[in-house]
Amino acid sequence: MSALNEVTVGNPSAVEPALLWGPLRLGLGGNRLAGPDSFGPPRDENESRRVVHLACDSGVAVIDTADCYGPYWSERIIGEALSRRDSRPLVATKVGVVRDASAGWAVDARPEGLARSAEGSLRRLKLEAVDVLQLHHPSTRIPLEAQVGALQDIRRRGLARHVGLCNVTLEQLQRAEREGPIASVQNHLHALRITPDDLRLVEYCKDRGITVMAYQPFAEGALLTEPRTVRAAERKGVPAAQVALGVLLDLGDHVVPLPGSGSTRHVQANVDAVVDHLGLADRVSRPAPTGAEQL
Repeated sequence: MSALNEVTVGNPSAVEPALLWGPLRLGLGGNRLAGPDSFGPPRDENESRRVVHLACDSGVAVIDTADCYGPYWSERIIGEALSRRDSRPLVATKVGVVRDASAGWAVDARPEGLARSAEGSLRRLKLEAVDVLQLHHPSTRIPLEAQVGALQDIRRRGLARHVGLCNVTLEQLQRAEREGPIASVQNHLHALRITPDDLRLVEYCKDRGITVMAYQPFAEGALLTEPRTVRAAERKGVPAAQVALGVLLDLGDHVVPLPGSGSTRHVQANVDAVVDHLGLADRVSRPAPTGAEQL
């Protein structure tokens, strides 16, 4: 099934998502606030800060990051930017993946390490408690129950308000729920790769009041030039980004696209696409980014 042609929408009687979103059902992924391939410092630290401020001013629902982005650079930039604001979106961060000196990625979800990582994330984000603490990727070497249990312990200590999971199957989600409440699932979803298993997970989350955050909604940019996306955009007379994000938004009110961006221009384009798709032009402000905007 091509998601550009047909979308299965969840049960209309489903419960309200555990995470109540702001005026704009869109997130900001913090992976590109660090350097290339999410490693090292950003090329333009001031632009990264402007991205965070523009996202906040535009009413995005959530800013998502991870301690391994940089490592640590993304969390530091987000923490510094948000500390200057009177209000902010929800903040989510991920633990359980580490970077090595060659910029490689490795899963390390040992319970004691997850607790240390969460404490470090709070210091960098300048928060007493993070809104959503997520397991970045389940480890195959440790029982899933032990990994999720560690995050639930952190929540019970008051360091996180909610627990979320990333890169999980429906079966893994159901196992994790036995350890405590799960507020969100963050998986890779985009318009040309929504499988029946994805739809079952999305439907289950809707019924359970679990928010779904869809990362890499543009398939790292490839979707914006993909012929079917381009043709659909031309037929509708809208940008390709609006088609790509619209497919995800139409899966249900509990689905939040989470494009990563290190550019105010891209953030503005994504905001405009969601505002126009949802018909929110009269309810959500769309500030124009300026070079001098809040550093």
